[in-house]
Amino acid sequence: MVVDIHIKGVADADAAIIKQLADAKGMTRNKYLARLIHQHARDYYVEGELNDLSELAQQSQVVIQCNTEVLNALLDSLGIERE
Repeated sequence: MVVDIHIKGVADADAAIIKQLADAKGMTRNKYLARLIHQHARDYYVEGELNDLSELAQQSQVVIQCNTEVLNALLDSLGIERE
């Protein structure tokens, strides 16, 4: 489903910039604004997921560092040289 949204009170200078940006992409103002709205809405949902993935990556890095230290200590105790 597609919904029509009408925006009142857009300043002339803002409308001119939007037209210029839309023209540069070979798009109508309507299509350009619809794409911006979609990107903004998508980013709203994706941002939380990205934050979760970033936290997971940081935690994984800590685990990898700890495991590396343990493995290096084990190799040292067994007298095995590291490459």
